[in-house]
Amino acid sequence: MNTRSKQEDKELEQLERLIRETPMKIDLVNRTMNKIESTRYTKQPESSRTSKKMRQRVMMITASAAMIFSFLFVTSLISPTMAATIKQVPVLSSIFKLAGDLGLQTADEKGLSTKLHTSVTRDDFTLSVSEVVYDGTRISIGIERPHKEDAKETLSDRISNIELFINGNPINSFGRENSMNGIFLKPGKDNDSAIIEFLDERNQGGRPFPEQFDLTLSTTITGIQDPLIIDIPVKKVIHDYVTLQPNVSRNYDNIRFTVKKIELSPITTSITTQVTLTDDSIFTLPLLTMGVDIFDEQGSKLKLIGGIGSKDTDGNIHISDNQFQPFESIPKTITLKPYIYLFDENEMGAFQMDENNEPKIQYIPELEVTLPINLQK
Repeated sequence: MNTRSKQEDKELEQLERLIRETPMKIDLVNRTMNKIESTRYTKQPESSRTSKKMRQRVMMITASAAMIFSFLFVTSLISPTMAATIKQVPVLSSIFKLAGDLGLQTADEKGLSTKLHTSVTRDDFTLSVSEVVYDGTRISIGIERPHKEDAKETLSDRISNIELFINGNPINSFGRENSMNGIFLKPGKDNDSAIIEFLDERNQGGRPFPEQFDLTLSTTITGIQDPLIIDIPVKKVIHDYVTLQPNVSRNYDNIRFTVKKIELSPITTSITTQVTLTDDSIFTLPLLTMGVDIFDEQGSKLKLIGGIGSKDTDGNIHISDNQFQPFESIPKTITLKPYIYLFDENEMGAFQMDENNEPKIQYIPELEVTLPINLQK
């Protein structure tokens, strides 16, 4: 019979992560055991058998970590050739876990991303695809190159062009008419990695991507004549996300703001909105840069991670698909707050900046929408 509580299991998992991520010059055993022992004073006494097992597990984890650290230390004592070879071994850490994107961290922690070991080499340059995830709203691909001490440019700097094909067809063929289907290159965990992301345009008149497909990545690297081509298997991993189509509108002056669709997955919060200029005028600054922030019932704001938009032929309707980091848990309500950027009156097209050197925004409270979230899909 297992005598540990769920809380203790959670603490052990946190403890294991702490040990694995702690720098070398620290007594890991004493530090971590002191930490867990100090928290035990606030709990009821445990059986000595359970405590012993916990300590044994910590010792085993620490010993494993110490072996890895010792191996790395030994590399400084061996020949330069062997040390250089060891440095080519990939670091045992996920790009998604360390890239600073909560959704991709969740994908890694919950085993929702597909780990790959696919690479291509040309002219002494190797490009690898280490992982991919597709939750139905965005596709993220982790790419890497071997580390070189004398590298002056980041991996992103070396990439001059990216083309993507789904089952042999350009991704633009899945988009609306005259689609430019954006491909985003985002920072990875370090200078030797990056994340390629792209979205479908099913909410803007395009076709949805298949739930499973073969993706071909064609990447042009500066200094290399021919593109590097890698085939990547992609499969949608999320099927139980929450989808709402409220079609709720708010009006202010000549602006109608409509919330058309909301999709919540463990990896992405996707919001589809439409802005219509009711007097048939066309979008100009500052409405041309109109955005929206998302808040839960506690007032916590989600971080924007990407998006695409389109305007109709006449220029008075704009539809946007914005992707935000996920909620930690499904909220009871969400609030959408549209805003415009404030521009410098003395310099054409320049933003006004705040004390943190971030562009200033101004919310439009008349267009604010608060919606209840239910679990009906």
